[in-house]
Amino acid sequence: MKRLHIEVKGVVQGVGFRPFVYNLAQHLNLKGFVTNTSKGVTIEIEGERVEEFISKLQNNPPPLAKIYSIKKTELSPNNYKTFEIIESIDETGFTHVSEDVSICEDCLRELFTPTDRRYLYPFINCTNCGPRYTITMKVPYDRPNTTMAVFKMCPECLSEYKDPSNRRFHAQPNACPVCGPQVRLFVKEGSALNEIENPIPEAIRLIKEGKILAIRGLGGFHLCCDARNEETVKELRKRKKRSNKPFALMSPSVEAIEKFCRVSDEERKILTSPMRPIVLLSKKSHGNLPEALAPNNAYLGFMLPYTPLHYLLFYYPAKVGDSSSFSLLGMTEEGRRGFLVVFTPRNDSKTDTTQPYKDNSALRTSDFSLQPYFDALVMTSGNISEEPIITKNEEALEKLNNVADAFLIHNRDIFMRVDDSVVRELEGKIYFIRRARGFVPKAIPLTEELPEVMGAGADLKNTFTLIKADSAIMSQHIGDMENLETIEFYEEVLNNLKAVYRTEPSAVGHDLHPMYFSTSWAKEYAEKKCIPAFALQHHYCHIASLMAEYGLNELFGIAFDGTGYGTDGTIWGSEFLYCTVKDFQRLAYLKPISLPGGENAIKECSRIALSLIDDAFGEDMDLIKKLPLFKEVSEEKIKQILKIKRLSQFSPLSSGMGRLFDGVSSLIGVCHYNTHEAEAAIALESLIEQGREFSERDCYPFELMSYPEGETLIIDYREMIREILKDVFRSEVNSSCHSERKRGISRISWKFHNTIIRIILELTEHFRAKSGFDTVGLSGGVFQNAYLVKETIKALRKLGIKPFYHINTPSNDACISLGQAYIVGKRVKN
Repeated sequence: MKRLHIEVKGVVQGVGFRPFVYNLAQHLNLKGFVTNTSKGVTIEIEGERVEEFISKLQNNPPPLAKIYSIKKTELSPNNYKTFEIIESIDETGFTHVSEDVSICEDCLRELFTPTDRRYLYPFINCTNCGPRYTITMKVPYDRPNTTMAVFKMCPECLSEYKDPSNRRFHAQPNACPVCGPQVRLFVKEGSALNEIENPIPEAIRLIKEGKILAIRGLGGFHLCCDARNEETVKELRKRKKRSNKPFALMSPSVEAIEKFCRVSDEERKILTSPMRPIVLLSKKSHGNLPEALAPNNAYLGFMLPYTPLHYLLFYYPAKVGDSSSFSLLGMTEEGRRGFLVVFTPRNDSKTDTTQPYKDNSALRTSDFSLQPYFDALVMTSGNISEEPIITKNEEALEKLNNVADAFLIHNRDIFMRVDDSVVRELEGKIYFIRRARGFVPKAIPLTEELPEVMGAGADLKNTFTLIKADSAIMSQHIGDMENLETIEFYEEVLNNLKAVYRTEPSAVGHDLHPMYFSTSWAKEYAEKKCIPAFALQHHYCHIASLMAEYGLNELFGIAFDGTGYGTDGTIWGSEFLYCTVKDFQRLAYLKPISLPGGENAIKECSRIALSLIDDAFGEDMDLIKKLPLFKEVSEEKIKQILKIKRLSQFSPLSSGMGRLFDGVSSLIGVCHYNTHEAEAAIALESLIEQGREFSERDCYPFELMSYPEGETLIIDYREMIREILKDVFRSEVNSSCHSERKRGISRISWKFHNTIIRIILELTEHFRAKSGFDTVGLSGGVFQNAYLVKETIKALRKLGIKPFYHINTPSNDACISLGQAYIVGKRVKN
């Protein structure tokens, strides 16, 4: 007989790990106990088949568990008589908190089985699915430490919770219609809010009528409407003051999404994964969705339902035999047959952790005869523009009162607000745009243990990162640090993650920009805590975040974005850098572009276009009058802008690659005004025809200049601008025929993108010849351009250079905090 003490670290709480261990021990006739601790899970196991137990634990854990380490200690036999799950132990140390998980196939089946006691219950969940991070107030992960603590389990739920053979054994959010949270619907009638019975069927009716609903979800509120209703979509955009920023969409199945977008096998896997992110997909030319959903954008962001409530909004069945309920849902008597559930109930309550996540994206005809009410719903963040997503019912009723026509709310409190994650597919993997629900607070593994430090992040697309041992804990997307609500959200998440992971930073890294809020916050925090603060250059931290992800001490990297404060006090953003954990060297960058009017030029791209023309040709009004932008900007204003350009105090210089994209977009008549970040660049990318690939022959010329002599290379874009204008004048760009004009500017966009790739290749080859490296890192918001990142990676590989791109973080400013924390951790350690 053998007895082992086992400590398991990783994502092992809230994922059915203890029930799995219990049932495995029972199966192997082993005795002892298992318990949650604040470090992870502790097991004592005794018997003849201990080694078999260890093997199965390591090789076949529950599907949602992630084991980072197993520590075994052999002890003398204790003659245990049973195997038990014992009360959690609160120790020093930390464990990883599980991210929220979409509804599993078993729960989905029960949700639509009339004989099941949770039939149509919007909060059905089990050990394999449901809320985790959003309801966890502290660790260990037990019901009293979650927002479910206020719901006392009824005898039936408690019986399931205590039954080791049940799928809900120790499922902390376990609930049913008798004892759990409930949904309510309030409809605006004049200045009054009236509660309506039958909340979900009525919500469906309101959406079908063209109303806008505020719906309380998993990590906050959504604003929802019928995506096919163009007038409602436009009204939502108007009420939310959303400008042209794309709306997120939800469809009931991949098949429904395929009506509107191309979906590859890899994209299907991401869509149907337990994380259920929003996936950016290429629009079909005849998808028949309103252009107002994502103006001038070749992509739509779709996600699948991930909560029971979402599925009910698509598939809520009318009451069998009651025709009045069909008319309530806008259904005809004839359509009734299509809404009768034809499930064959089966005994699904027993534990089955082998495959809880088959493709349950659609209620398949083999299981259901239900047809969805909608093939696409708008599901955009429920917030006032630029503020964090709203989580509380009272706040939604107040702040969204002028946006929503009705409120579908519930009483399961959201402890931690989390937006939907946004991703695209890159080489079969997830490539983050926004890392949030489904992925946080999952730790990013490091290749070594580092001191407990913090990266405060940047001011745009802010996140922060805490380092604990060999884990980097990055917060969810916080947003732009420009209002009190976002700052409070930042501190709320920081205090929570510090408590959960039991960490107190010994140093903090922040951006070099003296006017960033994150900079002043970090300095004040460091002073208050009596710890050192490290000011770190923005683009250096972009590349350092890749060093953290890949466990590197040095890296040649390219950081392309719109803006970042440089060591010389100017705006950087087209950086070729050689980075180590101690310092970095700037090797090359774009010839600085004058921004007439400063911040105004970032919004009004036409100002940058005029600046580029002025650099390439001088002030030439005759030439300017031939350009598409002359139709949008008056001659008087053009002269005013060019006058401002001559005044350096009103026209800062920027070497941001994003600004070059903005200028070219306006130059060829694509977009003259950014109503949201990167709108002009996205519109420019969206013009590239499907299937186009990088071609070295189809590029514009550019020049590499040395400054000072032989030290740093400067990319001179002036000849590129001259050639682009030649294409504008001799192509179909000025044609009155829409298709001809589109074809002309599409080719210019493609050639411009190819030129940026050619610049990358030429400079990379140049520095490889000098230094001998064979790897390059790609970071910065410009590399969220799908064509640019895909074709750059392919072209670099053809040269025998290994590209490093982001796999755990977005390439935009969200990754900055990881780079800051990594550099600070390395410096403090050494």
